[in-house]
Amino acid sequence: GDTTLPDFKERYQKLVEKHTEILSHYEGFEYELAEKETSFFEAIEFLKTIPHVDSEHFVNGYLKEGKAVLAEGAQGTLLDVDFGSYPFVTSSNTTTAGACTGLGIAPNKVGAVYGIFKAYCTRVGGGPFPTELDNEVGENLRALGHEFGATTGRARRCGWIDLPALKYAIMLNGVTDLIMMKADVLDTFDTIYACTHYEYDGKTIDYMPYDIISIEPKPVLKAIDGWATDVTKITSVDEIPAKLTAYIEYLEKELEVPIKFLSVGPDRAQTLELR
Repeated sequence: GDTTLPDFKERYQKLVEKHTEILSHYEGFEYELAEKETSFFEAIEFLKTIPHVDSEHFVNGYLKEGKAVLAEGAQGTLLDVDFGSYPFVTSSNTTTAGACTGLGIAPNKVGAVYGIFKAYCTRVGGGPFPTELDNEVGENLRALGHEFGATTGRARRCGWIDLPALKYAIMLNGVTDLIMMKADVLDTFDTIYACTHYEYDGKTIDYMPYDIISIEPKPVLKAIDGWATDVTKITSVDEIPAKLTAYIEYLEKELEVPIKFLSVGPDRAQTLELR
């Protein structure tokens, strides 16, 4: 954008003067801009060496030519600024709609929507988490799944799969196919659990209420037989344990969306196409 314009530095300087004036109203606020500007402008020059594209025309041009375009969302649905568990959200739209606003494509250009979820549930930081296991089982899930933030190293909160929350995410995103990750993390469990409903305001409901932040609903858990088998060596669909297949079929029935891919380990070869 502006960095490629011939008068970029003049534009930049006007903004510096504007914000310097604003900051002058805050007593004791100190900063040294000059020492940071050298590396800033060096970075700008480096960025200018990378080819720039007018992204909305670029992406739509590919679509018009019939080429496949894969848009990857960052962060989970419940961190969406509009439909997530506010105020425990990020500053942007993390749902499928974010692909439209972020890339400049029309909603009718979106084809298949793949919803990626874990065989259990995790959350980073604060916010509602009805199925959280703040106990030894949760610690075990965290250790087996290496559930620590990739950037910060912060431990993720862990719990059983939450079907009302997952249904909510599927609804908001218009998910057409699901991808279940990290099934191998549950390999050592004889019994696993799925939250099917919440107990909320004297009622049992199967959806995520708008005020989940404040009401702390109690999860209704369904016991499911675990497969208690090492699935990391599986290389074909035929080798999937019957009890893992039963778990997949149960989820498909409850969520009303097919699970197209299953991950049984971190390697690319450990991702199986089910259908």
